[in-house]
Amino acid sequence: MIRIVLTSLLTLLGLLCASLPASAQVNLLPEVRAGISARGIDGGGNLLDPNRIADANVELLFAPPGINLLNLTGEIRPHIGATMNFRGQDSYGYAGLSWTFSAPAMPVFVEASLGGVARTSLISAPANDPSRNFGCAIGLRAAGSIGINLPAGMALITTLEHLPDFGTCGTPARANTNLGVRLGFRF
Repeated sequence: MIRIVLTSLLTLLGLLCASLPASAQVNLLPEVRAGISARGIDGGGNLLDPNRIADANVELLFAPPGINLLNLTGEIRPHIGATMNFRGQDSYGYAGLSWTFSAPAMPVFVEASLGGVARTSLISAPANDPSRNFGCAIGLRAAGSIGINLPAGMALITTLEHLPDFGTCGTPARANTNLGVRLGFRF
């Protein structure tokens, strides 16, 4: 389901960009990121264990015209992303806003993101499983990143994300904290 939504959004974005006149010089999709992450790092254990790396992530960051007209420090960009698990756990899609601050005269930046998340457990969990609960499969995503700008418009980014459920499944509050590394491509 997430794959269908992401493919549809990419197709729509491509059609939108193709329909813009060449003189407009609008770059709606200035950055794409992709990478891997370790799930559940807050549970202890060996963080460098290769068995913990179970997720692949792709994220699109947009730059709609006029969003940064307030001249705030940094850059505010909407984002949409998907994390696919290849070890049998739920995958999820997310969307929200990212605020990026680049250090002056250095190739380093920090980023904070906040938004919503929808997990595949809403559809794939057994009929009476609490994960099918609307409040459990739909939730909040908060993330922080540190990155280094590389040559040719690329960046190496480390991201820590937190996905709390606030006990909305009728169970004690749980959260999933993941740590990942991604490569960003700016256009």
